[in-house]
Amino acid sequence: MKKILALLGALAIAGILAGPAAAQTDVLFYSGHSGYADTHTQFGAIMNGLGANFVTDSSPTLPADLSPYQLILISVPGWSDPNDYFGAGEVAQLNAFLADDAHRVVLIGEWDGFYGQGQQVLEQLAADLGGVLSFSPGVYDNGCYAYQCAATNTSDPLVDGLSGLCKAATSVWDLGTPVSYPVENTILPFVVSNGTDVPCIVGIGDSNVLSDPCNHLADPNTLEFARRLYLVTCSGEPTATENTTWGAVKANFR
Repeated sequence: MKKILALLGALAIAGILAGPAAAQTDVLFYSGHSGYADTHTQFGAIMNGLGANFVTDSSPTLPADLSPYQLILISVPGWSDPNDYFGAGEVAQLNAFLADDAHRVVLIGEWDGFYGQGQQVLEQLAADLGGVLSFSPGVYDNGCYAYQCAATNTSDPLVDGLSGLCKAATSVWDLGTPVSYPVENTILPFVVSNGTDVPCIVGIGDSNVLSDPCNHLADPNTLEFARRLYLVTCSGEPTATENTTWGAVKANFR
């Protein structure tokens, strides 16, 4: 018994000396590669409230190490420089990141009148990440109005049970599994995903969905959508099942 107590005491002392565990930086909002980033204090607060750490980065290239992250959002790349494409090494990084089914990448676009030729950077990145999503220039809606929160949602786990999803001026996607359609066009969705398949990618046609200026995250449906981007994996609601990767374990027990 004395040996056990001594061992426990030694472990306790070692824990004190080592200090508290480093925080997990789960969510990366990346606006590099000449991307566009409005303020995202509301979205960051939502992520932090879920126990994640929300990190913003506008560096010219992706961080060298993506292992701390579970959710990566890439915002309107190429917006200020339509020639600022992602390099082969960065594409390989993202594809390796997406090989874990608990990891998600969200590609955020904009309507063509605002995005301009920069949209080619997003189109190329989408093609390089498995080619499961394809961005299509266009515009529906034109401002931050209450009725812009009307949308036709599908049964995708990201929006199942929600009555709408807010947007302002948005582009659409012509390849991917539909998640939400603008009410003005119920053929081309402005939010798509890769369904329940790996790679786990989501495309959003309008940066206002998650940013501060339109205050869309005050809408309870859009707020819940934002939460699910972090909480719901490609396989739907996470359940406490045996997993083979640390990323999947994190997803099931956060």
